[in-house]
Amino acid sequence: MQFSAMSSWPTDTAPFSEELREVRGAAALPTEKRLPRPASTGRRNLLWTVFALISFGAITVVSLWLNWACWGSLSVDSGRELYVAGMLAQGKTLYRDMWYLYHPAAPYFNSLLFRLFGTRVEVMYVAGTVAAFGSAVFLYLTGLRFQLPVAGWTAGCALLLEAFERHLFSFPLPYSFASVYGCLMACLFLWLLVSACFSSRRIWIAGLGATAAVAMLLKLEFGLACYAALAALVSFRAGSQRSWKTLIKDAVAVLPGVAVCALVGAWMVSLGGWKFLLDDNLAAWPTSYFMRTYGKFWLASTGMEITLHALRDAFLRAIIFGCWLLSLYVLFWWRRKGIHGWAARLGMIGTLALLTAGDARLTFDQIMRQFWFPQDMVLYAALAFPVALYFAWRDSASDAKRALAFLLLFAPLVAFRILLHSIPSSYPIYYNGPAVLALLVMAFLGIQRLSKTPARNIRAQCIAGAACVLTVGFYAWPIGVPKAYRGTLQTQHGLVRPERAQAENYAAAIQFIRDKKAAGETVMSVPEDTSLYFFSDEEAPTRVFAFTPGIVAPGPMLDRLLSQLDANPPKYLLWSNRIFPEYNAPVFGKDFDVNLANYLKQHYHRLGFLPPHSGSYGDWQASVWERN
Repeated sequence: MQFSAMSSWPTDTAPFSEELREVRGAAALPTEKRLPRPASTGRRNLLWTVFALISFGAITVVSLWLNWACWGSLSVDSGRELYVAGMLAQGKTLYRDMWYLYHPAAPYFNSLLFRLFGTRVEVMYVAGTVAAFGSAVFLYLTGLRFQLPVAGWTAGCALLLEAFERHLFSFPLPYSFASVYGCLMACLFLWLLVSACFSSRRIWIAGLGATAAVAMLLKLEFGLACYAALAALVSFRAGSQRSWKTLIKDAVAVLPGVAVCALVGAWMVSLGGWKFLLDDNLAAWPTSYFMRTYGKFWLASTGMEITLHALRDAFLRAIIFGCWLLSLYVLFWWRRKGIHGWAARLGMIGTLALLTAGDARLTFDQIMRQFWFPQDMVLYAALAFPVALYFAWRDSASDAKRALAFLLLFAPLVAFRILLHSIPSSYPIYYNGPAVLALLVMAFLGIQRLSKTPARNIRAQCIAGAACVLTVGFYAWPIGVPKAYRGTLQTQHGLVRPERAQAENYAAAIQFIRDKKAAGETVMSVPEDTSLYFFSDEEAPTRVFAFTPGIVAPGPMLDRLLSQLDANPPKYLLWSNRIFPEYNAPVFGKDFDVNLANYLKQHYHRLGFLPPHSGSYGDWQASVWERN
């Protein structure tokens, strides 16, 4: 089989599509012949797999040891994930008994873990860690499908280095477990997608359909990305073979997952109707009050900002990245010798240095990321996809070209939210794994094309992979306050390590709620801090337990909430100083939910700050309000 310049492979290996043939006995594509895998390739892949698993395990163990219990944020979304799963474990029903903004798979799965292993935060630490490790393994296996184990290993290491940041955005205790499990499903789907490109067996299509269904039940954007890629693959298979029968059989293989999604959707609607589900729960739905009012600011804060200014900056970054790649080529692969060759090399490197230094705001880690972890990598994959699809369609018998095209399709589909902001921290860590792998595969294909010998090829790949891993580690590991400088909050539901002032104030708040509960009195936390309910083993007095911007829609939803407060009024409020600059509406009762805050102020009076009231005003504090 002949390959174009975009997919040239080392001369010591068999043709690409033959190396990656399915287990013996699998049916080959009609246009191809099966050849035995060289023994040297099998041994090499086995060694790489052992090395990858050991290195992944080492990164995970060291990260857990350094950062144990330092993840998440007690005030914000992490508490919601704990509280909702804990209430479901006690028999409550999602959406009807408790507000929730995502699809139901993650909270119900976490409630099952609580039932099996106990309602402790450490159970979530382990679940998130397993999801991170599994995501890294599937990225590696996908790279191995391309016979590029270094690319898979690099992408897996990058994901693990991002996953354990001492921050709200982590895998052990995230802002949303739907994103954690969604990342795992996306990486599994990518492996199945690429595998399906190397096989005519329909079992891969069935696996893709099941995985896409789970992704849809976790979070909307993961489900849409998986089903869009699956529809494209099914259409491509039918079109390349010019067979309606293939299309129908593939569609039938996908139907069980679609049926499960439909059944779950019908159950969700049955709890209170379609309008109740969308208006009173699924705040992340595109038509919700939250998305219409605050979605623009929320999306911009998480990387989805498509403006002329953002596109201009992306274009300038692309020029720098292109000069960087050209400099590497001129320095290491350009064959021209003599003074003219070296003058060209020095001129290119000097131009790159001037372009990079032109922005005095860039720090060292930002410069490194421009070279080894470009933040526009999702955009690059999207722009490369049409080219790869053209070559795949022109040579429909080539497994390699088809697999590359669908890798470049799925990466931007799953990461469209971070199109121009793929950084190794914060929100993008749940989405950029496939994009990192896509960029590495393209880069390593170029290295293979340019390298004269297999030894030079693997050496260049290892250097590039190590540089990428070091860049991610240099950026991600220092994020957050180290464990040695944090306080310790030991509760009946596990250990967390917030900052010291918050640990002291939170311990007092938890004890306050427990004391009032023992006296038969209820306490409501506003505007957020849902973790107070979880750690004090208390149920929120209202169905809506967090009052962040856009959650309580004016109209019927607000009326129902106020009626619930009238019918079952809590005796006390714990009103924290939590603010919301990410939504461009910082203060509860002033910039948003004014009517709700006025209701509370009319029915409650302020007693003062909850002691010990330690730290500065910038630290977490809460004041106590009593019912009039």
